[in-house]
Amino acid sequence: MDRLRARIKDKRICALVKAFLKAGVMTADGDLEENYTGAPAGGILSPLLANIALSALDDHFARQWQTQMGTQGQRAKRKRHGLASWRLVCFADDFVVMVTGQRQHAAALREEVAAVLALLGLRLAEEKTRVVHIDEGFDFLNVTIRRMRKRGTSKRYVYTMPSRKAIQAVKDKVSAKTYRSTRDMAPEVLIQGINRSLAGWANYHRHGVSKAVFSKIDSHAWPDHALAAA
Repeated sequence: MDRLRARIKDKRICALVKAFLKAGVMTADGDLEENYTGAPAGGILSPLLANIALSALDDHFARQWQTQMGTQGQRAKRKRHGLASWRLVCFADDFVVMVTGQRQHAAALREEVAAVLALLGLRLAEEKTRVVHIDEGFDFLNVTIRRMRKRGTSKRYVYTMPSRKAIQAVKDKVSAKTYRSTRDMAPEVLIQGINRSLAGWANYHRHGVSKAVFSKIDSHAWPDHALAAA
């Protein structure tokens, strides 16, 4: 709340956020559980709280970048001395620290991140946090980011494409909309629903290398054979 009050001067907004934090949680049985701190994962307040809390992490890495790595000359000097350079990319409670250096540099930064978060009463999710090389690839915001060799050349580029989890999720959504329980639905209503889901998903991933993936999704949404009866 202190970080919120430092940025938001409207006392009504601060009071509303505080009320959310103390509102409690409704259980699956319909009972209300008292909760005096925090907000449930997936709640409407979670993105706001994540951005507020992780702004401390943003500030920490921004200071390092501006004072030690902000210019090409500074980064070149660090490289000559065997030091790494890094940048933080953060979205809500997901973030990536991109490191130019060795694996031990990335591992040390992981500990540094954990120490900064500990001051805020937060901790890294061990099952979701890992140190990887760009050639191994990693998932961020449902996108797989990986450096690969361009077909027919010896050059290597960083590619972005829909992650396996994102692909399976949209397939499951299409399957759910066309399951037996929807057979009584008007065809135009069903098609509009599927189109909205596919259009939103495709728009999100349109900037990546998605042509082959889009073809697979098309094949999943549009079967090769159909039976028509008069």
